[in-house]
Amino acid sequence: MAESKSVALVFGASGISGWAVTKCALSYPTPKTFDRVIGLTNRPLPLEKSGLPDDPRLELHSGVNLRGSLDEVLSQLQEKVPNLEEVTHVYYLAYSNATAYAVDVMAIKDINEAMTYNAVHAVDRLCKNMKFFVLQTGTNNYGVAVFRFQEHIEINPPLREDNPRIPSPWGDEIFYYAQVDLIKEANKGKSWKWCEVRPDQIVGHVPMPTSMTYVEPLALYLMLYRYVNGPGATVVFPGSYANYIHTYTPSSQDIIARSELYLSLEKPDQAHGEAFNTADNATPAPWTVVWPKMCEYFGLQAKGASPEDKVWKGVEKWWVAHQDDYKNMCKEYDLIPRDIPETTWMFMSAGFTFLGRNRELSLDKIRSVGFTEEFPVAYGYFRVFDHLGQEKIIPSKENWK
Repeated sequence: MAESKSVALVFGASGISGWAVTKCALSYPTPKTFDRVIGLTNRPLPLEKSGLPDDPRLELHSGVNLRGSLDEVLSQLQEKVPNLEEVTHVYYLAYSNATAYAVDVMAIKDINEAMTYNAVHAVDRLCKNMKFFVLQTGTNNYGVAVFRFQEHIEINPPLREDNPRIPSPWGDEIFYYAQVDLIKEANKGKSWKWCEVRPDQIVGHVPMPTSMTYVEPLALYLMLYRYVNGPGATVVFPGSYANYIHTYTPSSQDIIARSELYLSLEKPDQAHGEAFNTADNATPAPWTVVWPKMCEYFGLQAKGASPEDKVWKGVEKWWVAHQDDYKNMCKEYDLIPRDIPETTWMFMSAGFTFLGRNRELSLDKIRSVGFTEEFPVAYGYFRVFDHLGQEKIIPSKENWK
């Protein structure tokens, strides 16, 4: 009798979380766990530019647009991906921020709910051997980023998975609830299992630029600041005082990926139908601790925020004003120039201004099922900085002057 295959299908393989799951699945929990790892993207992601290993088990397929109709998604998947019936484990890490900078936040909810519906029902029909479906959501399950209604939402950390949902109308824009509900409905009477994984603020990087990141732009800013002002220069925290002192538990992309693979492969019965927080460490890591460590990495002196600091400090203006210096730095160190689009600066300014309430996660539940991997405080950032050096996005540390 032939040994059954394990095949991973990753929606959103070009994003920070999806990229990490695609990469980790080739080596974790063992280098032979999966016979195939299939990464799906909407836009093309050439292997040579993906930063993913050149592994014969890896497949990248683009042109699967989850914002179409279910029939269109079914057709695209069948056209693009061979032998879909072999898929055993599905990781849903797709996300659309198509209207993230518009006034209508409910449109984001509607788009992402429809995308999830299409993905779940498509794999339910086409992946006849599916064993497990993982949905990644986030800390906004607890209402931490419902900025319009913060005065109506009580947040008492450490946040636990059994906290009640934020009631209507305050929680109406949290599309995670709708995603979970539609998966529950689709799962009725089916043999496959599923779980939800909730990271906090994601620390990560993808070789192909994305607007939904803050670590790479921070690294570029701090590296250029050192280049312009010299090692030992003092650099001020770019956000508000509330953001500087609030507690949270950063979640590195590799920790998130490994926790999702662990739950789906090692503990499918215990994970089924459950939600799990995931983060680098249960110890809160406010910017009061992380900012000095981050600046020290770049050989800079850190200055914290002051109580009168209420807003984002406009780092992008400094960045734009020093583009000639950036070009010189790229030339001197043979770097790959990166553009930081306006949408990324908007994403960063929102994160460094509006996120100002304590929100650290309890990790008791995921520890109780045996996932104990963790990173020391700030280590996740250092890993990203090292990767950026290896990829020639910032100078490698050994080459700094």
